[in-house]
Amino acid sequence: MKREIRRFRTASAMAAFAAGIFKKALLKKPGLFTAALPGGSTPLPLFDLLAGMELPWDRAVFLMTDERLVSASSPRSNFGAAAARFFSRVNIPRRNLLRAEARDFSRRLAAAAPGGSPDLVVLGLGADGHTASLFPGSPALKNTSPASFVTAPPGVQTRRRVTLTLKTINGAPLVILMAAGAGKKEMFARAAAGDKKIPAGLLNPRGKLYLLYSPKE
Repeated sequence: MKREIRRFRTASAMAAFAAGIFKKALLKKPGLFTAALPGGSTPLPLFDLLAGMELPWDRAVFLMTDERLVSASSPRSNFGAAAARFFSRVNIPRRNLLRAEARDFSRRLAAAAPGGSPDLVVLGLGADGHTASLFPGSPALKNTSPASFVTAPPGVQTRRRVTLTLKTINGAPLVILMAAGAGKKEMFARAAAGDKKIPAGLLNPRGKLYLLYSPKE
């Protein structure tokens, strides 16, 4: 695995860098290009940038790295946030949007990504070191299925969730971990150092891992 650590002054600069990686990867690959996107506030500037790009969106297949088990219209829905800021603003065929909580998700992911993993996985970072909905100490960290239903720790909003597993994430040729805010500086450093005591430190894709950080949200 190759690793590249980048620090940016602003979240917008970080998003622009990530958007450049996305564009290059999509244009480089013939046929379908599958990308998993994160929830939370960190990727919102990235979504806005992607929505303004003219790319062959009919070749792009999207899914979320994790999802809260709520309605897509809920403000807590990761898919809903991505749809509002990105999917609805470009010409992406509905069939190219995979819902991780759907019963046929594993089959549809296998059809879109024959290798079992997306071509690109973009992840966020939690203050406790979690990424996607893979929390410290969660049994899902050892799950070898494409995705796993999980229960988030007490105190976390919307505890019932579904998440891509480490096996699926690490099978991707390209992974981007994005972290924003001074409160995540320490956890980002631990993730960048490969600290296996936190889920984000277990990222080990078969290709390249980008670790991006901005002190400003």
